[in-house]
Amino acid sequence: MKHITVGREFNRGKIAFVECVKNGSLENVEIKNKCFLLILLTSEKLEFSVGENTVSASAPSFICFDETEDPVLLKNAAAKYICIYFHPKYLNVNMCFGLLRSKSYGDIASVHDMFMLKPFIDKAYVVPIRQMGAEKIKASAEYMLKELSEQRDWYWSCRGRSYFMEVIIALERMYGLMGYAVDGRSSDSASAVESPLLREAILFIESHYGETLTLSDISVGAGLNHTTLTCLMKKELGCTVMEYLMNHRIAVAKKQLAFTEVPIKDIAAGVGFKTVQHFGRVFKARTEKTPAEFRKTAVERRKREIK
Repeated sequence: MKHITVGREFNRGKIAFVECVKNGSLENVEIKNKCFLLILLTSEKLEFSVGENTVSASAPSFICFDETEDPVLLKNAAAKYICIYFHPKYLNVNMCFGLLRSKSYGDIASVHDMFMLKPFIDKAYVVPIRQMGAEKIKASAEYMLKELSEQRDWYWSCRGRSYFMEVIIALERMYGLMGYAVDGRSSDSASAVESPLLREAILFIESHYGETLTLSDISVGAGLNHTTLTCLMKKELGCTVMEYLMNHRIAVAKKQLAFTEVPIKDIAAGVGFKTVQHFGRVFKARTEKTPAEFRKTAVERRKREIK
């Protein structure tokens, strides 16, 4: 079967329903009735025909094809890109094509914090990437490629998935900025705010949340003085800048805990905590569960409720 990754030394024979390829051939793309294709275009341009449509993309952007498409490459102007071929069940075993398109999936995704993959289902094809987040997205895709190719330990598939989730979170965020709902809801914070200045600050936070950040760092990164930024954040989103940062870190951590087996200490470091103890205290204060309890409950609930 094409577009899978098979375990070698660690988890020998394990099949991950994903294949990550850098600057590979886009001739004779075979995804119809098999998988989705996400192309992270990092330089120059690509152009495809999809049925009667012509899909043109300029870097930086996402190009999204679902399993119903049969894209044909028309032009490749010395482009550089990373291709991620994946079946939705790589994100979670319950995410089959039929369920994604069912009327009930929006409610299921909301309850279980699952991805909607609307850029694919809606046939958006091209989702431009805001420059603020381009480097973070590229880095996540590169780390995913490294994990899947090197398979350095037993967690290679989970770590690959964790980086892929970062890419998908960014994709859905950018899609939300185009004016669509994200995760089936219209409450996407970056698209809901009126101020474009605050929107830039939110994108900066969400592109750098894994780093040590101060209010000053965020203000400089967003090109705002901290007084203006604080007032805009409080007025439009009802929280402080640092509260927004912490809330976003916890939101990302919750997805990582619920949908991967990556060690908690690695998740803590990935979302910007210096110690796993600090992460545990903050996480429990916001969710009333320890990270381990949250992971166990999320998995058990999903198994029980999703048929």
